Amino acid sequence: MARLTDGVYTDPAVMDHLARIAAATREHRDVQLGVSMRGALALARAAKTWALAAGRAYVTPEDVRELAVPVLAHRLVLDPEAAFAGQSAEKVVAGVVDGIAPPELRAR
Repeated sequence: MARLTDGVYTDPAVMDHLARIAAATREHRDVQLGVSMRGALALARAAKTWALAAGRAYVTPEDVRELAVPVLAHRLVLDPEAAFAGQSAEKVVAGVVDGIAPPELRAR
């Protein structure tokens, strides 16, 4: 599968969007430890696989947004106070994704 996904195109704007999502998790007030570069790369690989499974040879911002919670949430370490107050990593990632506008891509 890895060889197949190597041919899936990811626009630089999509990669920037992905990087902004990861960075925002590191800056979130309820997070002690946010998504690392390895986590961001895992999301990029998952988005490529998702696109390929959908029959596309390119990743969309929607692919990244759809997969962000299941791929990234378990990588966060929440602040204990936030966790005690009922915050969850899934809510944090979903909020981060909702707060970052996706890029508008031109047709290739």
